[in-house]
Order: sequence, then C-alpha cells, then structure tokens
Amino acid sequence: MSGDHLTPDEALREIGRVDRQVRRSARGPGRAYLLVGLATMVYWPVMFLGGGVWPLIGGLGWIALTVALCVYWARLRVHDRLLKRVRKPVEAAYVVTMALPFVYGVWLMPPTLTVGSTVVLLALAVLAGLPLVYGGLLLMRDSPAGAPLTRDR
Repeated sequence: MSGDHLTPDEALREIGRVDRQVRRSARGPGRAYLLVGLATMVYWPVMFLGGGVWPLIGGLGWIALTVALCVYWARLRVHDRLLKRVRKPVEAAYVVTMALPFVYGVWLMPPTLTVGSTVVLLALAVLAGLPLVYGGLLLMRDSPAGAPLTRDR
C-alpha cells in the first residue's frame, strides 16, 4: 500500500482484511458461549442428582467459571456486528431457560427420584444450555475468506 493514498482496490482489500480480523475476534466470545452452554448442561444434573461431594464441586466449578468469564468479558474488545446483534437475545433466553431447571429442582422435583423426574431434569438442563450453544455456534461460523463485503456485514 502507498500510505495515505490508496487506490480503490487497495482500500477494498484493506477493508476486507480488517473485516476478517474483526470476525476472528468474535470467535473468542463464541467459544465462551459454547463452553458455558455445555457447562450448564452438566451443572444442573450434578447439582440435583449428584450425591456426596459432587454438588460442592459443581458449585465451586461454577463460581470459578463465572469469575473467569467476568474477567474475560471485562477485558474483551470486540466490535463485531454479529456479536452485538446476537448477544442480548441469546443472553436473555439463557437467563429464562436457566431458571427452568432451578425451579424444577428446588420446588417441583419429587424427593424420591424416578426415571421420569430424572429425564425431565436432564431435558431442562439441556434446554438451559441451548441458547448459549446456539449463540456460540453462530459466532464461530467461518465467513468465507476473501468474500466481498455486502450491506449486511
């Protein structure tokens, strides 16, 4: 490139390079969403079905994951439009679905476990993690290398 005087082709290549770099920066939040979504699917069964020390380990693990994610999000400097568009609805859906296994496990699950009550808890745990898994997969999708810029990006 020739400094401040770019040809139209050079300018378009530079815009494409910056766009790809920003898109790569959204992969980190995508991985974080995927990690927390999958951890959610494991967390609720451990908390309500695990015996002995497992709920303590699950709770301590969840606290460590929460602290690590808070530090990660505070230091994150991503300006991807897709992340901005996906973040609020995905996180709102996560908060709502996260409440479902909690309510079921604390107030509705019978004291004596049955196959049916275990299946319901497992289904709710998977449902609770799905919004973040979906958001993570959206953010981690590859955009084709060298794809031309369009109005929706």
